Amino acid sequence: MELVWANVIFVYMRIPSIIRLIVLLLAGQGVVHATSLQGDTTAQAVLAKAQWELVRSPATFEPAGWQSLDALALTRVQAVKMGLTVNDFVDERFDPVKGKQAASRYYGKEIAATLEATVKASPGTVLLSAVADEAQIKLRDLETANPHLTRDVLPKGAALYGIEWMPSSEDWTSLIEEQRAYEQDLLAQYEKRKKQVLSFMPDPSTHDAITYTVRSGDYLGRISTNLGVKVSDLQKWNRIKGNTIYAGQKLTVWVPSAKSESVQIAAAAPKETPESAAPTKEEAPKKEVLAVAGEFITYEVKPGDTLWGIANKFPGVSADNIKTWNKVDELIKAGEQLKINTQTITDYSPDKYPSTL
Repeated sequence: MELVWANVIFVYMRIPSIIRLIVLLLAGQGVVHATSLQGDTTAQAVLAKAQWELVRSPATFEPAGWQSLDALALTRVQAVKMGLTVNDFVDERFDPVKGKQAASRYYGKEIAATLEATVKASPGTVLLSAVADEAQIKLRDLETANPHLTRDVLPKGAALYGIEWMPSSEDWTSLIEEQRAYEQDLLAQYEKRKKQVLSFMPDPSTHDAITYTVRSGDYLGRISTNLGVKVSDLQKWNRIKGNTIYAGQKLTVWVPSAKSESVQIAAAAPKETPESAAPTKEEAPKKEVLAVAGEFITYEVKPGDTLWGIANKFPGVSADNIKTWNKVDELIKAGEQLKINTQTITDYSPDKYPSTL
């Protein structure tokens, strides 16, 4: 007989809710009467229990929680109206007792509690995993028995089901302190991470980020001086280890918003060198120092010079000529002496290319 009733209940639960309602209206009394005639109290208990089912919905405003044929699941608004708590840590629509009773009352029904909570109201917020350890049960089993708890936390005032262990006041104190220590550790980690993030980026409400393109001959010290920032800040903002940068590299530079426009202008224009600066009234422009040595003149390399730029100073001379005459490659440095063959200069004359010894 128990096997027959089990099969009946299995088929019954697979029928859609609306059809089940019709079945109950038309034949519910007959089923209960037949059951009472057989005296099968086990089947009655199973059938009564099967009338409630959990409804879960990903949508925020859709009905969810416990429902039966007589009482549908509640929305968040309906649940709060019935005195249930719905927040990030607990949704009492899923509480095995409170959820069913609230849904029944909302639809004008009254049911008695069929389950007793081990803890009717937690005196403080504790970790659910810590409770499972103290009760010596699996966390998964505890979560299954408490579908109203949405996180691994038993919040203050929430009920707890599914354990035989009854915590004492000392146990509660220990669990609450453990939770507080856990929260403080999380807060400390957050503050540490916050400081790390802020150390790489000033407050965006008071600073602007500009992009500086590294030019040939640039180094971090020169860039920091030109833009009014620290070398250490340039390294942090751009994750630079050491001092190595390369021409064409894009650097992020944070400057106060009030100085953003002037710094952008400085970043866009190359730093004026002494050679390109306009002469003052007190100081006459200096001529390039060219020393004559037979059929060659000697040119002294200046800061920022390149072989191509030097060759352009002398018509008819190429960069390859300079490399051949001086046995050098592309790398030259300020102060180096380079020989220029006067016979290659197409417009050479001692007057046009004087030497100051």
